[in-house]
Amino acid sequence: MEINSNLSTTGVNGTGTPSRSTPAPKMLSDRVSLTNSSALEQALGSSPASRPDMVERAKALIADPAYPSGQTLAAVSLHLALGLMSENQ
Repeated sequence: MEINSNLSTTGVNGTGTPSRSTPAPKMLSDRVSLTNSSALEQALGSSPASRPDMVERAKALIADPAYPSGQTLAAVSLHLALGLMSENQ
């Protein structure tokens, strides 16, 4: 018994054309569509550079000698110290 291992799909003497059961995948383009960027630019242009209410709040907190509280400072210090200790191990 002889087994032919030639799995060519080109037919006799290479004259046939291979058939595909599924279409070839489309190649991705390296182009970017920026049609929606105009909406983003419009939104950015219409928003204020700063929020006056938040600027006033920041000014009030800076003027407060009790801000930040001792408890907040201790928590931040502990967090930073733990971070430094874990980096050195």
